[in-house]
This record gives sequence, structure tokens and C-alpha cells, in this order.
Amino acid sequence: MRINNNLLAMNTHRQMGITGTNQSKSMEKLSSGFKINRAGDDAAGLAISEKMRGQIRGLNMASKNSQDGISLIQTAEGALNETHAILQRMRELAVQAANDTNVTQDRGEIQKEINQLTSEINRIGNTTEFNTMKLVDGSRSKDYEVNAAVTTPGKTVSVTKAVDQTVLVGDEPVAWSNDTSQSKFDVKISGNGDNGFDWSTLDATGTNKIVVSRSGDDFTVDFDGKDGSGKTLKIDAEKMVFDASTSTYSYKNQGVEFSFTAEDVANWANTDSFTLDLNTIGADATGTHTSVAQKVALTVTDPDTTTSSMSSITVTEAAALQDVAKLDIAWDEAAGKFTATSYDGAGTQVSKTEFSLAAGETLNYNENGISFTFNAVAGATNAATVNGSFELKTETKDVVSEPTVTTPADTEDRSLTFQVGANENQAMSLDINDMRSVALGISSAKAGAGFASDKSVTDGTDNTAAEYSLDVSSHKAAAASVTVINNAIEKVSAERSKLGAVQNRLEHTIKNLDTSAENLQAAESRIRDVDMAKEMMNLTKQNILQQAAQAMLAQANQAPQGVLQLLR
Repeated sequence: MRINNNLLAMNTHRQMGITGTNQSKSMEKLSSGFKINRAGDDAAGLAISEKMRGQIRGLNMASKNSQDGISLIQTAEGALNETHAILQRMRELAVQAANDTNVTQDRGEIQKEINQLTSEINRIGNTTEFNTMKLVDGSRSKDYEVNAAVTTPGKTVSVTKAVDQTVLVGDEPVAWSNDTSQSKFDVKISGNGDNGFDWSTLDATGTNKIVVSRSGDDFTVDFDGKDGSGKTLKIDAEKMVFDASTSTYSYKNQGVEFSFTAEDVANWANTDSFTLDLNTIGADATGTHTSVAQKVALTVTDPDTTTSSMSSITVTEAAALQDVAKLDIAWDEAAGKFTATSYDGAGTQVSKTEFSLAAGETLNYNENGISFTFNAVAGATNAATVNGSFELKTETKDVVSEPTVTTPADTEDRSLTFQVGANENQAMSLDINDMRSVALGISSAKAGAGFASDKSVTDGTDNTAAEYSLDVSSHKAAAASVTVINNAIEKVSAERSKLGAVQNRLEHTIKNLDTSAENLQAAESRIRDVDMAKEMMNLTKQNILQQAAQAMLAQANQAPQGVLQLLR
């Protein structure tokens, strides 16, 4: 028997400590309702449940966001409901004003109400807000203009021209006059032929002749040419169409269009042909019936009186024209070259290009958002007359030597975005268009046809007249106003329909979010929450074990007393 170490008591004490710890944890779970109160209770379960908690709270907030979105939409839609009512009244008034039983004074009174109703539509558009945010003034649209377009005028110089190449390749017809009958037919060359053949960049090395041949009552068209990019076009004896009802021969194909009547060819011999040589500059075209001389020139005189001849200049505005404030085009007579130099607003050179052109050549310039075309020709004269007559009128025009530069308006997407999910990229957008009078077409910032002659419409926030209302001063004007108001009603209807569709979508979104949150909460509860009945059973067990351990410890402490019996 040993008395220095009471192993029985030590073992009982250790077991009682374990039971006490278990008893404490069980009481902690029962008092908190959670199975996991610290990471040590279930490390993996804690990580999973915390992620679920984030999702649950996000879903609940997304549901609230969707409800707020519905409130915003209802605010905007309510405003447009009133706009609809105003437009219906305006339409009613326009129909009334269109009736000629009304005298001028009557229509004047109707006009006054039209003006006030138009101003009220502006007031609704300018003052309808949700949480201090304007809704129907266009500020919540996809393309909200934050900076208006700015136009910088260009410098003009005097241009004297006979006729330029665009007469042949643009929108104006070339008139050919028969010297005997004085009848005419017009040739118009525009657009492109097969395979993208470009009439505006004819290569002078090609044949480039349009030939109209006659064989009895049949007329055929031939052409063989090449454009500046090397593409060829061949028209091989294509017949002209004869319209018996008008006695007219016509041809329209491959970018070439012309026609003439039977009278126009009365003096043509059976085998005669007409040839229009697009390469001929300063020399007669050839043809057995009639020849035409093309004398094409455009003389540009710059401020320093230096002149050069070229067939056309076209400067086009480009959306990319952001860095260029000025473009100078100079002619160096000694070097025989043109120089195009662009500068920014500070006068710093952006780009510089030198080029020279021979007759028949074309330059396409496109840098820093500026593009223009030079078509060079040889020689210049105002008119030519051979056999038949081909008269080219001389006129003086002003052209822009420094292009008028328009900096496009800056726009940004200010459409509304509703966060309808718990995570990134779970949003939906809504843009609300401008529903004010000008946007609806029922007023105008400028005087014009269909609108009253005096400004009488305000923006609804003060009494300053800033717009012109629809004119109902006559039957014709009032009847036209009915159509304009119909279009405005359709625009408002489309906007309200869009808002209603988004509202319905958000209502379904809310139901889905709430269902998802509920199911995710159930999953999180199974991980995190304690089973109270099971834990109470465990606590009862731990209490019994604790009491038993205490009793056994008392017995173990009495065991060494038996040693004293040996001393008696």
C-alpha cells in the first residue's frame, strides 16, 4: 500500500475535470443557442457558416435594394402618368382648335392653355425627384450630355472654279447638248461599281471611256477602266432599257446613270457611237457622232495669292478630332510640294505631311481625325465647244482653307444601376429618357414651322419663356399638332411601358432573393445552431458524471486511511 501518491484519487480528479469542461461547453451552447461559439468548436464549420452569413445578409440587402428600385420606378411612372394626362388634354384642345367654327380669338384662348400645359410638362420633367435625384429630365439616360459640342469656325478663301471632278463623280449631272437638235441627255456617275470599284479615284493609266453605241433601235453601253486602288471595271455591251410609254432609253448600273429620248438620237446614224473619255483633260474626247472636251479645274487662291490647280478638296469632320485645333495646307512652288501641318490648341505641331501630285493622281489624307482628298488635274479652262457643245459654268465660291472644327459633345452613361444580388456583377440597369417638352417634340428651342412665333413656354421652375409651343392658330397648324402630340403620347407610353416592365422584373427578383435567403439561412442554421434537446441530454449526462466523480473522489481520499489499521 502506498500513501505518497493516491493514484485512485488523481484519476478520479482528472475525470472530474474533463466532465466539468464538457459541462461548461454544454451550458455555453444552451445559453447562446449556437453549436459553434468559437473556432475551436468547429473550424471548418465556422468558415463555411461565416461565408453563408455574408451571402444571407447580401441577399437580404439586395431584396431591400430591389424594393427601393420599385419605389423609384413608381415615382417616375407616376410623374409620366400625369404627363400622359396633360398630353391627352393637349390633343383634345388641338382637335378643338382644328375646327373652323372657332374664330381667331377662340384659338388664341386655346393657345394659352396649350402653352401652360406644355410648361407644366417641363415642370414635371425638371422637378420630379427620388432621394433628391432627378428622374425624367434626361439626366438618368445612357447618353447624358455633360459638355455641349463646341464649334470653332474655319478660315475661308475665295475659290474660282470652272467645274471640278465631283461634277463627274458626284451628285450633279453632266449635260451634253446635240448641236443639231439641241436635245440633251444627262450622264451621272456616282457610287461604286462591282468589287468596290471607286469612280472618284480613276487611274489615268486606264482606258476610262464610256461608249454608247447604236445598232438600229438598240443602244449598248461599254466601259473599261481602273480606279486608284487598281480595281478594274468592265461593262461589256450592256443594253439600255427602252420605256415605250415615254419613248425613253435609260441605263442605271455600276454607278453610271443616264437616259435620253428617241428625239435625242434622231440625228444619230445607225452605227454612230458617243464616247465620254474620263481621262481627257484639255483635249477633245473622241466619237463618231459628237465629241466632248472635258476642261476641269479648281483654282484655289490662298491669302498669299499662291495658286494651284486641283480637282477637288474635301475636308470632313471626324469624331476623333480631339487634339487638333488648326490645320495649315501650304504650297511650296519651288519644291513643287504641298505641306499639311496640324497644331493643337497651344500651337504645338501635332503632325506634318509633305506630298506632291501629278495629273490624275489622288491623295487621301487622314491623320489626327482630319481627312481630305486632293484630285489633281492638268490644265484649266472655263468651257469647251466642239461639234456638240459641253458648257461648264464659271462661278466663285468660298471654301474653308482651315476646316471648321467641331469638338463632339461629351456624353456619359448615367443610367440607373440596381444592385439586385449579393455579389459583384449581379446588377441591372435602367435608363430613363428625357420626358420634357422639347424631347417629346411638342415645343422647340428655335422658331420654326409648326410652332408659335413667340416664346411662350417656360421650364416650369420660373416664369421666363424659353421655348416655342405648338401652333394651333389655324386649321392646318392645329391638325398637324394632333399628329405631333400623338407621337409624344407614344414616346411617353413607351417609357411607361419600359418602367412597368422593369418594375415587374424587380418584383420577381425580390421573390427569388427572399427564397434564396431563406434556403441559405436553413443551411447555415444546420451548421451553426445547436440542437437544444440533444444538448440538454448531454448536459444531464455531464451533471450526473460530475456528481458521481465527486462521490468517487471522496471515496478515493478515504482509501489511504486503511494504512492506520496496520499501526494498531
